[in-house]
Amino acid sequence: MTSASITRPTADEYFTYYGTYVNKVPAGDIRTLMEAQIGEVREFFGQLPEAEASVLHAPYTWTIKQVVGHLIDTERIFAERLHHFAMRDPQPLPGMEQNDYINAADYVTPTLAVLVEELLFLRQANSLLLRRLTPEAWDNHGTASGHSVTVRALAYMLVGHINHHLDIVRQRVAR
Repeated sequence: MTSASITRPTADEYFTYYGTYVNKVPAGDIRTLMEAQIGEVREFFGQLPEAEASVLHAPYTWTIKQVVGHLIDTERIFAERLHHFAMRDPQPLPGMEQNDYINAADYVTPTLAVLVEELLFLRQANSLLLRRLTPEAWDNHGTASGHSVTVRALAYMLVGHINHHLDIVRQRVAR
C-alpha cells in the first residue's frame, strides 16, 4: 500500500466529537505521523521536571502525570477499537468514562518517565499494527460508543488525541 492511498477520513467516518482530534492531524502519511510522535512525546515530557508533573494547576483537574495516564488509557481503547474493526470483528464496543479510568489507576506512584515509557510502548505496538493492515482494512468500520467509525478515522484519532493533549500541556507549562 502506498502512503498516498491512506486518505484523511471524511466527516461521515466518525462521530462529530472526534473531529477535534482528526483536525489536529497534519498532512502526511498517518503511519509516519504516528511513529514520529514517539520521539516528540519522549522529548517533550523528558524536559518536564518530575515535581511539575505531580502538581495540580487550576483550572485543570488532572496533574500532568494523570494527563499521561489518560493518554495511556485512550491509546489502549482507541487501538482496541481499531484492531477489532480492522479484523472485521462485528461486535460493538463500549465507550469510556475518562474520569473513571483516571480514578481507578495509580498515576501518582509511577514516575513521569515510567508513564511516558508505557505510553510509548503502546504507541510503538500500534505503529507496527498500522504497518501490517491490508488496504481493505482501512475502510472497515464498526460501532464504538454507539457511533460508527472507520479504521482510518481511528488511526487519525490516535494521532490527533496526543496532539490535542500536547497542545494543552504546552500551554499549561508555559504559564
